[in-house]
Amino acid sequence: MRPIRLPATTIALLGAVSIVVAIAGAAQTGNLKLDVLGEEGAGAKNPAHLIAANGKEAGQVTPGSSVALPPGEYKLVMPIIGGQIVKDGVQIEAGRTHTVMIENVAVLQVSAKDKTGVDPGFGVTVTTTDIPHAKVASFISGDKYLFAPSEVDVHVDAPPQGYDWHAVQLAPGRHALLTLNEVVKADLVVQTVMSKIPFDNSTRVVILRAGTQTKVAESDPGSEHRFKLDPGDYDAYVENRSGKGKPYVTSAGIHLDSGAKVERTVPLD
Repeated sequence: MRPIRLPATTIALLGAVSIVVAIAGAAQTGNLKLDVLGEEGAGAKNPAHLIAANGKEAGQVTPGSSVALPPGEYKLVMPIIGGQIVKDGVQIEAGRTHTVMIENVAVLQVSAKDKTGVDPGFGVTVTTTDIPHAKVASFISGDKYLFAPSEVDVHVDAPPQGYDWHAVQLAPGRHALLTLNEVVKADLVVQTVMSKIPFDNSTRVVILRAGTQTKVAESDPGSEHRFKLDPGDYDAYVENRSGKGKPYVTSAGIHLDSGAKVERTVPLD
């Protein structure tokens, strides 16, 4: 069978019809843009659900984004932590954008970037400020979430012992950004002395997590007892192997800030 060859004018006419059909199809939808506190809320993980007149979900949209919808009336339902936002009578017109603005919410974000500018994705737990500190939400550092205005406690699982913020105010229309700077190890020197004379060659030092028996580091007898430790609180247990003076001593309450240089002298007599 020979192929059917259409005249060039017919081909051009069909192409024009296709373009008209495509334009007409595009004009049959409009856009809904969700604006939650502008750039402060853009990218928040809470999706809004668009409910059509028949009660079925027609689509979802996140803060700062848009979604195409057929013309009609919709209900916008956006769950937030501690409540939800509802907007009735959202009209979508063909070929136009309807911007829905929401301001009576709070944004919470925990930033924990390392020296390369990358967020390692630590676990974040949000609880109530009152006992028994009921869990409100959990997510990953770097993410934004929308909350009903409230006051909360925030914990991030960053080394060495985690970090906490108490009574964080989540005010309406505000972005609460909790920043955890890069953790730099601290320098601790424990010097043991007998009659004020250095005695490090006869002592062994064990560093414990404060108030526990959890060993973090140790140093055998030598010229000095020097440690590189994460910020936090520690106890130093000193074992005297000389046979003179006290056989052991515990020096408690050593606090180390990020990047600090701390010296602790422990007498054995």
